[in-house]
Amino acid sequence: MSTERLDKALSRLIEEGSMSSEQGALLRQAYLEGDGRSESRVSVFAEIAIYLGGTFVLFATTLIAGDKWQQSPLVIRTGLLVALAIGLATLALFLGDKSAMRLRLTSVLSMGSAIAATGAVAIAIKVDGAPWLPFSVGTAIALFFFIRHQHEILHIGTYGYLFITGLLILGAITSTEPEDSIVYAFYWIVLASIWLYLSLTKMIDALLGYLISTATFFLAIQFLFISDNRLISYLVSIAAAIALGWIFLQERRWPLMLGVVLITTFTVGEFVGSTLGGSIGALLGLFAA
Repeated sequence: MSTERLDKALSRLIEEGSMSSEQGALLRQAYLEGDGRSESRVSVFAEIAIYLGGTFVLFATTLIAGDKWQQSPLVIRTGLLVALAIGLATLALFLGDKSAMRLRLTSVLSMGSAIAATGAVAIAIKVDGAPWLPFSVGTAIALFFFIRHQHEILHIGTYGYLFITGLLILGAITSTEPEDSIVYAFYWIVLASIWLYLSLTKMIDALLGYLISTATFFLAIQFLFISDNRLISYLVSIAAAIALGWIFLQERRWPLMLGVVLITTFTVGEFVGSTLGGSIGALLGLFAA
């Protein structure tokens, strides 16, 4: 039944005195809510069908063209990936974010476009060292769509691109291994601080942003400790724990508290183990026994 026919039927019943206007309004609202749930279920099933169909096509294409892909000329492989990247990006722009299903599809297509563009540049230029240029192209595409559409898929994908691309660029500039330079951990700290600020100002999803920034802080601190930059790791731990704890008092988000607990617990244990040779822990164990 269409809403127009429903409205006419309700108006006639109200005029006849069979029901009150309040009852008619409640009935109309219940009908619309039920219709919305039906459409929502149809949308979910349609989205599942799209994902399954895309996975099947990708798997079949990989099996059929796997051997021929390696034998194809460089121009053909690059051109196909460029066309795929452009096609996925165009489709993502067309879908937009008018509904939750469209937003999810747009996010998946956007990340697919970024990955295809990364592969196209990597094949075209054949970089001998760190492939920072291909990943920079992928990062630019992912960041563009993330700014346009705030979604968890794009959030995680964009941060992953920024995380990896920064390491590759630093490796190309410094020509040093991560364990031989503090600059890598410094980059992680800067990236985590930026993400923490964006989450605090609600420019990105706060819960996921806090979780990502907290995990990055913890990773950077552990990296500093393992690479024998222990004093710096202690200072960063104190600063990060204070910052996360203060924000937690303002917003009560569980990733912040989890970060404070993990950072302080590991840092205190590492400090005791490295400065006192574990004597305090051994003494406590002796008392416990």
